[in-house]
Amino acid sequence: MRSIRGSSRTTLKPWLGVSLALVLSSGLALGPLTSLARADSSGFLTAPASPVSPSTPTSSSGGSGNSQTTGQSSSAPQVADSGTPAPAATPAPATTPTPLPDMLIPSANIHFKGFIDTYAQYNPTDASYSNFRAYDFGANSFNINMAQLKIWRPDDDGIGFVLRTDFGPGAMASGQNFYPGFFGTHGTSNGTTGTMPWSMFWLEEAYINLWIPDTNKELEMDAGQFQTLANFEVIQPTGNWMASLGYTFFLGAYTHTGVRFHYAPNGSNNIYFGVNNGWNTSFQNNQGSDFQDFELNYTGNPISWLNLNFTGLFGPQVRNLYPGFGNAGLFGAPGASENGTNANVPTWRNYGAFVVEIGPIDHLWFVTDDSYGWQAEGAAVNGSTTPNAPATWYSSENFLRYDINDTMDVVARYEVYYDLNGFMTGTGVPTAINDESIDFQWNFMPNVMSRIEYRHDNANQALFNSNTYGLATGSSSGGNHGPAIFSMDTFEVELTYMF
Repeated sequence: MRSIRGSSRTTLKPWLGVSLALVLSSGLALGPLTSLARADSSGFLTAPASPVSPSTPTSSSGGSGNSQTTGQSSSAPQVADSGTPAPAATPAPATTPTPLPDMLIPSANIHFKGFIDTYAQYNPTDASYSNFRAYDFGANSFNINMAQLKIWRPDDDGIGFVLRTDFGPGAMASGQNFYPGFFGTHGTSNGTTGTMPWSMFWLEEAYINLWIPDTNKELEMDAGQFQTLANFEVIQPTGNWMASLGYTFFLGAYTHTGVRFHYAPNGSNNIYFGVNNGWNTSFQNNQGSDFQDFELNYTGNPISWLNLNFTGLFGPQVRNLYPGFGNAGLFGAPGASENGTNANVPTWRNYGAFVVEIGPIDHLWFVTDDSYGWQAEGAAVNGSTTPNAPATWYSSENFLRYDINDTMDVVARYEVYYDLNGFMTGTGVPTAINDESIDFQWNFMPNVMSRIEYRHDNANQALFNSNTYGLATGSSSGGNHGPAIFSMDTFEVELTYMF
């Protein structure tokens, strides 16, 4: 049963899962098989599409990952009967609008694109913000999430670059989770950290990419700051299936700064290896450590309707600290202090995420994103006031999507997140949370994406409608009313323009 707002405790339902064997043995006829078009996503890489002759008729798709079809007449010509009137000429079909080219400086092969993402949200709790949301935290309000500009040069001739910048409250929210950020081992919850005030600007990605010589363009290197390869959901809404993002994304890695190598022996298999500064940091924050973090990833498309993505992140990480907590967790459990003994001392963290994407099968898509994390000395036990035992967390995020047509789809998500020591959620006590969401998406114009979403969240701790803890914005007085509650419902409308 779903919890009723204000109840003392709720029991989370286990994820029943969807068996791959059941899907394959259900007798569903395979439809046209195309790779998932997650717009500008850092998730799955697929083989490049074969070039299409200019004379070949095609149809453009405005949906998110919908299959494309072509129509051609194969009727043999017929001799006209002089006694039969000639049929009326069939009017030519309307021309499909062609999106504007993204070339910014043709002579330098530099491209440009971006988007503006807005939303309105209703939260029946009359809260001023919705707790535990990555970007859509503006409750009972019209909101701008973020505007994004991306400039890039493909490395077709051996070297290129990517520069992606974010503006707006979404950029500020990303900055809160970034190190050096607005809280954490060097931050505070009062809106400033020395010389780092709140900012509506965030540099999401800035890296140089180049082909390693004499590798037949099979080995590529990126150097700079880039998005993580872990998990299914990404920062930009144009790469996601739903208006809101799950806990797996919100409490995970966003970006890495370092060097990443990409080996692509063929169009179906991609292997990545990286050395970086850890999660969400622009410089080495592992004080007292001579080690960097390591990143391993396999992204493959072994079958036309199956995509796989496995990511492993390994290395020393500093403790997580959250705004409004001081020296203790949300519920009074011991936590690392900003000035505490072990606050800036890194301990080893292991994190793995495995994503399986199946589709399309009769217009259906299924995705499961399962993750597991472990950090040495991330929990405080036996009366200790500083972390002295390992912390563990794991999650399962699952999606089911049905493509109604080329411009409309319906998506359902069920997610569970178990933080056994309250390490990632910052509560300091065992915490289990989940969300159940359903979205309807309609791309009613070529460059416009709209979504309507209903979402229900519940937890075994009173995490919602809370003034003490909810967002990465660092607000210790968010203006929420009444006591903290165990569940939350939201209704949301999102509108995104892409250019």
